Amino acid sequence: MPASFMEKLQNGERPSCSERRQLVRIVASEILEVSKCPAKKHVSEIARQMVIAYPKSFRDEINSQVVGSGYDSLLKQLVCRIDIFKRAKAISTPICGTLEESTKKRKLLYGCINSDPQLLVGETSELQQEKKEKLLVMFQNNESDVKTIYDLMTSTYTSQRNNIQSGKETKDLLDEWPYLFQPAGMKAHFKELTGIDINNSFEESASKDTSVPSDICSEQLPATPCIVVCGENPLTASVYMVAVDQTIVNDHLLSFTEALYLMFSLYYILNISYPVELGATLEFLQRCIFRINPHKGTKVEKREKKRAYSVNPRVLSLTSKIAAFDWGE
Repeated sequence: MPASFMEKLQNGERPSCSERRQLVRIVASEILEVSKCPAKKHVSEIARQMVIAYPKSFRDEINSQVVGSGYDSLLKQLVCRIDIFKRAKAISTPICGTLEESTKKRKLLYGCINSDPQLLVGETSELQQEKKEKLLVMFQNNESDVKTIYDLMTSTYTSQRNNIQSGKETKDLLDEWPYLFQPAGMKAHFKELTGIDINNSFEESASKDTSVPSDICSEQLPATPCIVVCGENPLTASVYMVAVDQTIVNDHLLSFTEALYLMFSLYYILNISYPVELGATLEFLQRCIFRINPHKGTKVEKREKKRAYSVNPRVLSLTSKIAAFDWGE
């Protein structure tokens, strides 16, 4: 870290958000140099030791009152950053064998048919950049030509995948590809990635926003994709947000259906594993709602000494019950 940053720590000053993120990136990278798959308890101990060394700079507290363990937010940031590094490495790490075998295997990400695309005939890096800049101007001008957005996002899909595979932070992706986190752009990317065409002909009604991203404490958000409900009740809320990697990526979704589409798609677009505790629910959505049905593998996080199934038994049980249910009046 820079000398100015270390001086802050020695003086008991709190680092800026950007300085803290830089520190987290460095520490997470060093952790992965030691262990390719560190256990949370070990990352937790590192966060604890960092707070012990520099309590005034890193400890979670309000009005001198320690919140929780005092290092929960730092732990969450480290775990989130480690997950991002691991996702990027899972996509981009070369596989032993011939170039043809390597390319073939890299494309076989779970549930995906085109995760490692090449530029189409007639496309160049310069043309991709021009289209990317056009998309940025359209977003800044709040343009709503859905067909143009969809077509441009489809034609720049290769550049989007290259940026994702390079391990860019979610905040950087949000700046460079804002439509990737909007319904039209997300559906275009998801269609190219999985071959699934998400139906976008659903009704929605405009209403006044009841919350803003600044009201949300990002440190309390999970690293995995989630829906943030703006209101007291998910069933009556008029506005929804979607977050990933503790970052609000869309703050004005007027339909729960849109929020669900975006939340689920991010697991595939950003190559994120399903959390164990949500594995059955997300696999049900995957197989029965989004029709992604690989015969082998699983997108659920791996657990030691736990048998892995190609299809979750709970999902099989529920789908069987739904199929056998008498829907007659």
